[in-house]
Amino acid sequence: MHPVDFPPISARSARAILPLLLAAALVACGTPEADSGGTAASPSGPTTAASPSGASPNGATSSATGFTQIGAVDTDVVIRGAGLYKKYCVLCHGAELQGYAADNAPSLVSPTWAATVDDNFLRIALERGRPGTAMAGFGRVVGGPLDAQAISDLMTFIRTKASVPRQPLPSMAIGGDAIRGAGIYAQKCAECHGTAAQRSTAVHLANPLFLQTASPAFIRHAIVFGRPGTKMVSFAPTLDGQATNDVVTYIHGLAGSIPSLPPLVPPTTPPPVPDWSPIPLNPNGGAPTFHLRDNRFAPMVEVNRALVEKKRIIIVDARPPSDWISMHITGSVSLPYYNLTMIDRIPNDGTWVIAYCGCPHHASGAVVDELRRRGYPHSAVLDEGVFAWQQKGFPIVAQAGMAGLAAPPVAPIPGQTPPFVPPPYMPPPSNPSPGRYVAPPPLPTAPPVPRKP
Repeated sequence: MHPVDFPPISARSARAILPLLLAAALVACGTPEADSGGTAASPSGPTTAASPSGASPNGATSSATGFTQIGAVDTDVVIRGAGLYKKYCVLCHGAELQGYAADNAPSLVSPTWAATVDDNFLRIALERGRPGTAMAGFGRVVGGPLDAQAISDLMTFIRTKASVPRQPLPSMAIGGDAIRGAGIYAQKCAECHGTAAQRSTAVHLANPLFLQTASPAFIRHAIVFGRPGTKMVSFAPTLDGQATNDVVTYIHGLAGSIPSLPPLVPPTTPPPVPDWSPIPLNPNGGAPTFHLRDNRFAPMVEVNRALVEKKRIIIVDARPPSDWISMHITGSVSLPYYNLTMIDRIPNDGTWVIAYCGCPHHASGAVVDELRRRGYPHSAVLDEGVFAWQQKGFPIVAQAGMAGLAAPPVAPIPGQTPPFVPPPYMPPPSNPSPGRYVAPPPLPTAPPVPRKP
């Protein structure tokens, strides 16, 4: 082991050393063959930074706050985490963790997020994902590829890449008015964050696992200070303390509008990932006809018609197997975007191969690109993805609770959506106008402005 000491508060030393280390890790570590971290992991997983209490092997975790303060960082752990990130996460969150590479995946380095996200929130997001979105669960507890040590390594890499000191948030009682908060949310938030029934272009706040792990103080801090480097601006100039508390109360109350919440603690026995069913579907059927958009995207209606008419076809799910387990198109087989060697199992005999994901095109596009590179001309991406397929009422196999999740955003047309350019960071005003509330750094939450009788 080769420990490197970083000051627990100042980010200057981390910025001076870590970029070289992380760049070397991303280039030289390659794609890890194993889906586990250190060799000392026990069958039930070690005590890691992912645990909300107890000690972490890579830093000091406060049992009171659930935060890992990055002190001495094991470079081997960071290198393992960098390899895992490159294999599983870079597709959506980007090479620099800046987010928005696919399906509006959030930034993992926005300073207000990195400073305030606690270990429990981060661990559960990595292990169990965000049901009903493109964020899959990567933990073995839900059928994903990563054991507890690998999740811990990935968390450590994300923490060190952000290079900001931790800022634990004090506990906060929810004391707002949900009805007033609903009106403010509809006016200022819904366009980006969607509703309980419809996702949009930013983090879906009505997601069940988000609501179970995001504290009121965490949500409030995001509203007051924004997410620098993203479209999420500070609302301190426009919302006073009481209005902010009203919105937080409304957001936390969204849990009541979700038909089924998954349990916070998953089963101790990971679900098995079944082997492929026989392919192709309908081996004696005729060839389907697809009118591809941009010579790449197969319309959902035509793919469903091919299934109804029992045409010869292969449908592959490009998401991690945990997503296939939770919900998949009837007759599809799991071929995750990060394990393209599995394409060797697909017969190259002219049969149409349709790949889908939840992005709605990114992971499936990676699979189709590799299929075409290998000489599978009859291959295409399912247009609009699996969640739009589900909303159309086309055939799926789903676990309980998946049917009531929000509808996906309207899929952008490739080439017609300009790349997102983050606006310049505008800090909250130091002298806000009367009646406006801004929490004084470093304390992110403060008593709300008293309401006039």
